Amino acid sequence: MNRMSVILAAALLAVAPLSAAAQERGDRRGPDREERQSRPERPQMSSAEAQRIAQSRAGGARFVGYRGMQGNSYVFAFERDGRVFNVTVDASR
Repeated sequence: MNRMSVILAAALLAVAPLSAAAQERGDRRGPDREERQSRPERPQMSSAEAQRIAQSRAGGARFVGYRGMQGNSYVFAFERDGRVFNVTVDASR
């Protein structure tokens, strides 16, 4: 009987955090209308346009790759004289 009570206690402890997390997700509400309108949903500039701007700023350096978004900015990597550097372009114009 002792073994069964230990297994039951372990099962209850394993399930308890999951049900608490599910309740938190259910209680949480999404951003209200004002927050959604003030926060841009996607960049206003395409990545191709941002890359053209970055290449013009890089001054003839070789394009290495796209590093992704950092906040609301595109980040591109360039190489010149064996050194790699990043050029950041603000996507909000």
